[in-house]
Amino acid sequence: MMKLWDDIRNYFYKRNLAERISGLKVKRNIINLDDSKSVGIIYDSTNPDNDIIITKFAEGLRKDGKTVDILGYVNDKKIDHKADILVFNKKNLSWTQVPDDTRVEQFAAKKFDLLLACFIGQNLPLEYVAAISNARWRLGVYAANKTEYYDMMINLGEKNNIQYLLDQAIYFLKQIKYDSK
Repeated sequence: MMKLWDDIRNYFYKRNLAERISGLKVKRNIINLDDSKSVGIIYDSTNPDNDIIITKFAEGLRKDGKTVDILGYVNDKKIDHKADILVFNKKNLSWTQVPDDTRVEQFAAKKFDLLLACFIGQNLPLEYVAAISNARWRLGVYAANKTEYYDMMINLGEKNNIQYLLDQAIYFLKQIKYDSK
C-alpha cells in the first residue's frame, strides 16, 4: 500500500515539476569557480554534521570574495530555523513533496552564478529547488534520471559523503577553461 502511495505522490510531483520547468526561461552558461561571484548552496540539513561541512565550505568561498546563500532542508516537522542557515522542513511541503514556502521560492529565483546541490541520494524537495533554480550553472550528484536538473554532475562512485562531493566540485570547477570573449 505504501508503494502505491509513493507512486501516486511521485507522479504528481513529476507533473508539477515538469509544468514548472516548462515555464522557466533561464539562460544557462558554464562558469568556473574562480569567475563565479555568487554561489547558492542547497543541502540536507537533517544530519548536523552536514551543517558543519557546509558552513566551513561557505566560509572559504566568502574569504575568496564570493557572496554565498545557503538553503537547508530538514527532514522533520520541528526544526524550522538554524543559526546563519535558511532552512525549511516537512511542514513547508505539499503532499507531493513540493516546497510551499516563499523563502524557498525567493532562494530559487536568485540569479546565482553557481548553484551547488550538496546532497546525496533522492531528496525530492531539494531536487525541486535545483530544477527550478535561476542559477547560471547548477552542479549536483550524478543520477541518470536527474540529468535535466543539473548542468554538471559528479559521479561519486562508492564515496557517498558531502565532503568528497565538495572536494570533487572544487576540483572540477577549477578545471573549467573557456573563452571569456
